[in-house]
Amino acid sequence: MKVSVLMLAYNQERYIDEAIRSVMLQQTDFPFELVIGNDGSSDRTGAICREWQKRYADRIVLIDRPKNIGLIPNFMQTYPCCKGTYIAICEGDDFWTDKSKLQRQVDFLDAHPDYAICFHRVINYYADRGTKSLSNGGQITDTDIYDLARSNYISNVSAVFRNHLLPDGLPEWFGEVSTYDYALHMLNAQFGKIHYMKRPMAVYRQHGKAIWSQAAETSKLDISLKVRELLMEYFRDRRPDVYEPLRASYITICLNHIRQYRSTNHPATAEAVENRLFAHCPEWTLPRIRQAAGNLSNRQRRFRFAWTKMLKNARAFCSYFIPLPRIRG
Repeated sequence: MKVSVLMLAYNQERYIDEAIRSVMLQQTDFPFELVIGNDGSSDRTGAICREWQKRYADRIVLIDRPKNIGLIPNFMQTYPCCKGTYIAICEGDDFWTDKSKLQRQVDFLDAHPDYAICFHRVINYYADRGTKSLSNGGQITDTDIYDLARSNYISNVSAVFRNHLLPDGLPEWFGEVSTYDYALHMLNAQFGKIHYMKRPMAVYRQHGKAIWSQAAETSKLDISLKVRELLMEYFRDRRPDVYEPLRASYITICLNHIRQYRSTNHPATAEAVENRLFAHCPEWTLPRIRQAAGNLSNRQRRFRFAWTKMLKNARAFCSYFIPLPRIRG
């Protein structure tokens, strides 16, 4: 088996049919399978998956869980079922838009054994508003683990990566993350470079029921910091060269949020982030934090925010009238 497409599904009856269809319409000169982990859905998601599995019994592996176990346990138990040389990801509420997606990415990885991950540009679709945007503006074509340690720029729906890179499987701490994408890509990036294709070949759907969309701002902050804390601990002794940019990214995220919370009169939340920064970067002092977080004046922040918001709203309005691409067939 050349490629295993990993798809997690939970209560996505409105979207799962399109997600599966976009995978099964891929045109390749190699065999691929679709491995679906249905996490005890209470709507028609399971029934739709079973219908597809009957049609493609030799190409769709359905893990139909009787009870909901949660996103991360579902991923950790579905991931080992992927037997392909490569793994691609398509969540149950996303979909691919290009029939040649898998072929293009696999051809690149086959020809470049020093690369561990290949990803591409995606269309971000804000389903509740009907607006769209393109990901990865100004993205560098070839990057590595040091770049990824500084920021997460890989959309799950765009990623194809080599399977079996982790000889002992996922580390034990993986079960503590809230979303698996960044931790997974960082672990894989230990073993090779990262290639970006500018061609948009998928839609990443963001809506009110999505994991990341549901999270409040403070919850999103906790998710971002928690995964970096776990990754810093993992790489601290294994790869100090990776630990340092991870740590720098962690500090930047903390300072940005401290600045935001203090400027919007949320001192208790700002203090909680300061304490978190102290715990992982004990050499930082309170005066140093306050000085670093206050380098940008309130006037500069307001101007930057207003200008950015105006441009974003203009783009969003125009995008409303552009239809989403879909695979035909």
